[in-house]
Amino acid sequence: MVVLFCNLVAAQSFTASITKNPVEVGEQFQLTFSLNTSGSNFNTPGFPDFSVLSGPNQSTSMQFVNGSMSQSTSFSYYLAANKPGNFIIQGVSIEAKGKRITAAPITIEVVKGNANAGSNNQAQNNNQQGADLSKSVFLKATTNKTNVFQGEAVLLTYKLYTKIALVNYSISKMPAMDGFWSQVLPMPKELQFRQESINGVNYNVAEIKKMMLFPQRSGTLKIDPMEGECIARIQVQRGRSNDPWSQFFNDPFFGMGQQDVQQELKSEPVSIIVKEPSGTAPEAYTGAVGNFTFEAFLDKPETKTNEAVTLKVKVSGKGNLKLIDPPKTNLPPDIEAYDPKTADNFEVTAAGVSGSRTFEYLLLPRNVGEYKIPPIQFAYFDLSKRDWVTLSSKEFVLKVTQGAGAEATTTPTSKQTDLQLLGKDIRFIKTRSQDWQKEGPHFFTSILFFSLLLAPVFLLLAFLFYYSKNKELQGNLVLMRSRKATQMAKKRLKAAKICLEKKDKEHFYDEIFKALWGYTSDRLGIPVSALSKETAAAAWALKGIGDEHIQQLMATIDRCEFARFAPGGSGEMQQQYDETMSLISNLETALKGS
Repeated sequence: MVVLFCNLVAAQSFTASITKNPVEVGEQFQLTFSLNTSGSNFNTPGFPDFSVLSGPNQSTSMQFVNGSMSQSTSFSYYLAANKPGNFIIQGVSIEAKGKRITAAPITIEVVKGNANAGSNNQAQNNNQQGADLSKSVFLKATTNKTNVFQGEAVLLTYKLYTKIALVNYSISKMPAMDGFWSQVLPMPKELQFRQESINGVNYNVAEIKKMMLFPQRSGTLKIDPMEGECIARIQVQRGRSNDPWSQFFNDPFFGMGQQDVQQELKSEPVSIIVKEPSGTAPEAYTGAVGNFTFEAFLDKPETKTNEAVTLKVKVSGKGNLKLIDPPKTNLPPDIEAYDPKTADNFEVTAAGVSGSRTFEYLLLPRNVGEYKIPPIQFAYFDLSKRDWVTLSSKEFVLKVTQGAGAEATTTPTSKQTDLQLLGKDIRFIKTRSQDWQKEGPHFFTSILFFSLLLAPVFLLLAFLFYYSKNKELQGNLVLMRSRKATQMAKKRLKAAKICLEKKDKEHFYDEIFKALWGYTSDRLGIPVSALSKETAAAAWALKGIGDEHIQQLMATIDRCEFARFAPGGSGEMQQQYDETMSLISNLETALKGS
């Protein structure tokens, strides 16, 4: 185990701090005045409302950093409160570098305690056990915003507060972030402590986890507590003996030992109020919230039939870039388009997500002609204006000529309809009679002839039937997504497999999470923005899925969320991949049997 040290560097100052606030009548506590340089002529007006058990006890420390020396001085008192009330300690000063510095006043709240508090408080304070230890080391979750729009970034920070020595700490449970899309920010490998005062009590504070959250639905969303544990090294008083010298050194201020104590850590839950963007969303809205610019362009204005052209759409700016879906395109029917390829180039910092997301559409013109591609629109909710903004590209003109060996169709012209039969309009005169002989059954009366004659009719009917069914299926988007749910899940799992081979743990669990959540959204016909564990579980139950499969799905989703932040090896990743494949297969089997 490694003891955690903190190097606290502050500006020149003279401050007052206490080990506990409030305190009980008769309870012992420590009052310390700290100067981050050398000083002299320390002056205190006294403590008429407290009993001074010891002090002032002066201590000096020096540090050498990169060849430079720094010195700090502290004066401590051990006091006991005499009566309840609020008491202000002020007027304490010291001389430093030729100037007299006065510490800011500090208020001490004294409350009534038990009758035997005076005899028990010393042991309670020295042992630092039970409820008191929870006030000496704890976790705290803070957000930079508590009232946001749906899709607006929220910075969540988990901090570790301690005023005692820590031997080790660990996080045992991360919150599920239900209703949020989360992105972990990079953190230093070692904790970096700084000093922070709460009600006059100084704590060493270190940030242990930072996450950028994007709320996916409106309402009051609750972030569950983070849980963990630490090993605290506290001071305990040794037992007394009959030896007078031992009794002297067993005084509370001399006979102190150390003990390692395990302490559970748990942050308080945090609530965030999420509002829906005002007004009606434009038709071109695909989930973007923030401040963006937009551009679209073709890689070339001319091409040949069956030769690919790339249409690029680039969204740049600051906001929820990772959650933006591809803009809608309205292409001519003679141009075939494939699903766009997404390329991300952005960074996630404490200031938010900034950069760009590019969508590349592969277009394949089949016929000759000049085609006009209507302007592509991109809409987003502007947080600074608190209103909708719609951006539009220019109209594109794509000229397509006939490619080599391509069976392209063109618009007929009068010249193309002229038939010239040169050398075939005059035939020679036969000089003898022709012997006509019957050579067997005629082709025009055979079964093959009638089969070929009726084949186009049957093919036409089959085509019309397929076309109508396909049209009906495309009109029913929910049914179409449901039928393609397994195919899309396998596609996402392929991406997870690549991350597994690269041992990219964070992106691996990200892809597994998207595969399960996307499969649930497609199969149930519920948008991802409206999904939660409760709605998903209820919808699966209506589909006839048993509790065992539902609980396994929810447990796997929770495990993915936790595994993104917890240490783990490639063996665990392989096991998670196999379990996810098996889970989707079991759900498909259960759906077919229901």
